[in-house]
Parts: sequence; C-alpha cells; structure tokens
Amino acid sequence: MNKHFLEDLDLSVFSVESATSENDKRSLLRLQKLVSGSAARYNYLEIGSDQGGSLVPVLRDQNCAHAISVDLRPEKQPDERGISFYYPLDGEARMLDNLRGCLRPDELDRLRIFRCDIRDVDVADVPKIDLALIDGEHTNTASFSDADRMLDFVNDDSVIIFHDSNLIDDAIQNFERMLSRLKIEHSTVLLPDKVAAIGLGKFAKAITAQLGFLSAPRSDFFAGAQLNRWISVATSIRNRGLLPDQNEQTKSEVSSLRSQLICEKRESERLQREMESARRQVDMLLQSTSWKITGPLRRGARLFRRTWK
Repeated sequence: MNKHFLEDLDLSVFSVESATSENDKRSLLRLQKLVSGSAARYNYLEIGSDQGGSLVPVLRDQNCAHAISVDLRPEKQPDERGISFYYPLDGEARMLDNLRGCLRPDELDRLRIFRCDIRDVDVADVPKIDLALIDGEHTNTASFSDADRMLDFVNDDSVIIFHDSNLIDDAIQNFERMLSRLKIEHSTVLLPDKVAAIGLGKFAKAITAQLGFLSAPRSDFFAGAQLNRWISVATSIRNRGLLPDQNEQTKSEVSSLRSQLICEKRESERLQREMESARRQVDMLLQSTSWKITGPLRRGARLFRRTWK
C-alpha cells in the first residue's frame, strides 16, 4: 500500500467494495487530506458503514486517532427514489471480516461500532469529531435529522460530508439554512460525483480555498438533482404498476413529458461531463510544475499592479 495515499489521492486504498464511484472516492480522499493536514490526531465518525469501504482510508491514516461507525442496520431502508433497499442480517459481521482482511490489528483497534441510530448515541461516549460522513438512510428527512444530530458531536472546526448528495439535496439546503440561523460559519462544496461537504469554523474558508474550483455550480446541481429524483420516482411508480388507467390523450401527454424529462436529463449529463473535463484540466494545471515555478512571477505581477495603482 502506498504510504502517501492521501497526498497522491491513491484510489487503491479503497480495498473493500463500496457504493462509490471513482470520483466519489477521489473526493472523499481530498476531504480527508484537508482535515488530516490541518488537525493533529483527528477523529472521524460515519453514519452508514455498509461493508466498511469508506472506513478503510481513515483507519489507514496514522493521523486518525479514532474512527466511529454508527449504523442501525435495519432489515430494509427507504430511499428518495421511491424504493426500499434490503440489507443482510449479518452485515456488521461481513464488514468486520472485510476490514480484518485489509487492515493491521493496530489499525482496526481504532474503530468503535455503534449499532443504533445516531440519536441514541451518548455524546459522552464519543470524542469530539473533526471529520464526519453522513451515508445512512437516503431520504431528505433522515439525512437532515442525521446532520442536525451531528452538530452535537463535531468540533467547532470540522467538515461534514454527505454521500449521494444528488438524492438528499433538500436536506443539504435545509441544513445550510439552519447553520445560518444558528450563526455558524460554514461553506459548501459540491464535489464529483455525488459528494457534498460543509466546512464549519476554520474549515469554511479552507474547504472553499482548496476545493472550490472542483465544486459544481449550485443552481445547476440542485436543479439537476431534483429533476433526476423525479425521474427515478416516476420510474419506480411505473415499474410497480401503480399508475392509474389512462386514456389516449393522457398517455400522449405523459409520453411527451417523459421525452422532455429525458432530453433535460441528457443535457444535464452533457453539462456535467463538460464541467468534469474542465475540472480535470484545472486540477492538472494547478498540479503542474510550470504553474508552481511561475508562482513567484504571478505574485510579483500582482504586487507591481497594486503598487502602480
């Protein structure tokens, strides 16, 4: 294993299967790198661990003091897409088997597991958290509840991550409004593919400064998320045969609306691909040797312009 996996954003550290794309994994590593590089001996908490895939990079990081897994693991879980997801009864045992297969005993010793809802965890039983991941029940109601409760656990300076942000976009926006109401300094980045992160306190500025160039435009992201969620719900209703009988005119109208939604979805996906391409180009530029070498020249030019004015 690459000892510098965070610095290199080495995706091979994700040695346990998880429901994350390559871009999701890269985004998670970027956020972990941000916190690990800013906080000595940070603490991590995640809601929803499934097979343990997102725990591995954190437990591999020697700067992580404690990793907390909170997962109720119900028999089935609702979802904003109008379907329920079923989980194996031995899910926690499978997760531990997966982690034992890729972690050293001293790394695994930093993990503590709570099999319950986050609201049933006593704050006194958990150290103050610097980095948190919300990836449990993917409904807006549950995700907002998890985020609300997370404020009882996190430090004033911390980062809260939401996975599958395209499904729980209402929860994210409502949580932002609550933070503003509470006068908690914060900022949000919407990272590829489905990772949103909110920096609190000192991380409000840091998360924007270091990762803002990767963030999707807010209006486009939330509009696209809502549209895709509606399409998913409509598809679920149709697949379960819950649509009422329709006359020919209604069928024609539904077909027209469906075609319009598909066209808008394709346009949204095209814009997303173009934005991702632009992000990669900017990322490559910022990491290039020539950009770093010419840094003093750019700073000198800015100083000259200010002096001249």
